[in-house]
Amino acid sequence: MSLGIKALCIAIGATTLLACATGTTRVAPAALDWDSADERWSIHVVTVDEDGADRVTRIWMAMHDGDGVFRTNDSRWWANLSRDARIRVRTNGLDHPFSVEFVDDAPGRVAIDEVFLQKYGGWEKVMFSQARGETHDHYGRLVAD
Repeated sequence: MSLGIKALCIAIGATTLLACATGTTRVAPAALDWDSADERWSIHVVTVDEDGADRVTRIWMAMHDGDGVFRTNDSRWWANLSRDARIRVRTNGLDHPFSVEFVDDAPGRVAIDEVFLQKYGGWEKVMFSQARGETHDHYGRLVAD
């Protein structure tokens, strides 16, 4: 590990330092605090590539009916979910395991788009001008394992 990476890990904190030093991330001992997660602009999620490697991706996430929800277009991390619906939300050097419930119905997709519009406001309108429920190809809800 380079000195720059070590310095960054030390600056971030002991829990993350452990993850940086060992190359592993620990499973969180408690449930994810959704209120805290929802205050973030984006979160990291971890899926598993076909070769077994972890793929860490930063995504926008919002809350709907007490669950984390997301949407995406075609992407490698979505392809991973299509193959294996397990996903981990990574916060503060800890992984929170979930499964993805795919949302295919129009009312569910519209509801997810609406919570994104509430959370991200103007950015949402500028980046996704399509009708609600049609802004992305894929929608999902995180379900605790």
